[in-house]
Amino acid sequence: MSFTKKFNIISNNLPAPLMAISFMIISGLFFVVMHSAVKYLSKEVHIFEIAFFRCALVVFVLAPIIFQQGRSIFKTKQPKMQLLRITTNSVAMLCFFYGISTTPLAQLTTLGFTVPIFATILAVTFMKEKIRLRRTTALIIGFIGTIIVMRPDISIELGALLIIFSSFLWSICLIFIKKLTQTDSAVTISLYFGIGMIPATFALAFPVMEIIDLRQFIILLFIAITGTLAQTIMNYALKKGELALILPFDFLRLIWSVLIGYALFAEEPTFTLWIGGFLIISSTSYIAWREAKLKK
Repeated sequence: MSFTKKFNIISNNLPAPLMAISFMIISGLFFVVMHSAVKYLSKEVHIFEIAFFRCALVVFVLAPIIFQQGRSIFKTKQPKMQLLRITTNSVAMLCFFYGISTTPLAQLTTLGFTVPIFATILAVTFMKEKIRLRRTTALIIGFIGTIIVMRPDISIELGALLIIFSSFLWSICLIFIKKLTQTDSAVTISLYFGIGMIPATFALAFPVMEIIDLRQFIILLFIAITGTLAQTIMNYALKKGELALILPFDFLRLIWSVLIGYALFAEEPTFTLWIGGFLIISSTSYIAWREAKLKK
């Protein structure tokens, strides 16, 4: 029996909302680990080159599953949706990278957390998902906690506007991914993401590309592995649960970022971290407890 089949059997025996929440939390942790590796390597390798290898190595990372499943993993029942997702994701990445070069990190991170707000609104509007008052409240509290932690100095400038626009496009991508999970496997969606993003990331990386050594390649491979795992597990989360349910748990990424930042980069947590972190963890924990109670 393949790993994928075993994984599906285990996940199907557990309540879907709790599995979706668990997948989203694990996915967020992998995303933060990847971002930490990117931060470490960005001192030596240009960020655009890192982005290119992150996408280009997806096929290598998924090679064992590709050999196991054969051509079937490349089959998609929604090619137009895949193309829309890839195109939207490419534009979002271009805007995001430009924003990185002009926007302070604290402001950049805070603006990035507008994704759950956009995505929840889109999910309710276009996918007819029902959002309870408790979820709405938790989403708002989580976002307030994020603002308290980051203490952003928001200003109206091109970089900030592009980050917001990128977040809006990424929220649209989440809707596309949610629809793709209805017909395609999580691995197939991740594979198309990596292959589809190669042209855009290569166009950015080519002017600044330099030869890398073995140690740098190993780190790039680690980035590709953790990034692909994060993307694939997130796809499973979107397949198992509604966007309005799982998106508040994306705020937990901030907690992982602080913990890893303190451990690896000696970034001291501030007093506002504990206040905001308490709000974030309290809101997401309440949703998980409430969903478990509703399923009994």
